[in-house]
Amino acid sequence: MAEDIRDRAADALLALIPLYYKNVIRHRPSINGIQVAQLHTLGVLMKSRSMPMSEIGNRLYISRPYMTRLANLMIADGLVERRPDPADRRVINLAITEKGKKYLRQSITWYRKDLKENLSGLNDSDIGKLCT
Repeated sequence: MAEDIRDRAADALLALIPLYYKNVIRHRPSINGIQVAQLHTLGVLMKSRSMPMSEIGNRLYISRPYMTRLANLMIADGLVERRPDPADRRVINLAITEKGKKYLRQSITWYRKDLKENLSGLNDSDIGKLCT
């Protein structure tokens, strides 16, 4: 039974992704794919102190070449920094900077505000269905 609930929850979340993109992200001409990938990367790094680029790429389904390009852009913007791995000097980790944390917090605030505006067209019954 617990597995059935997990399956339904996963299906419901996956169904929301295209709706979210269609109704929120797509209407914002100022946000592009790289910015979305940056926010996802910052979110992963916010939960851990630092992480190898390959692990971030694996978690976010980002290819190595794109992850390298993304990391270089984020480093240039001061959102993340490279750190050597103490256990393996061949590995380079990425860590979120204070500027990256601030950018992520501001973005979450913006997304929350945008979502609330988009939900304002729904009645209480429809919102209740979304929450169950």
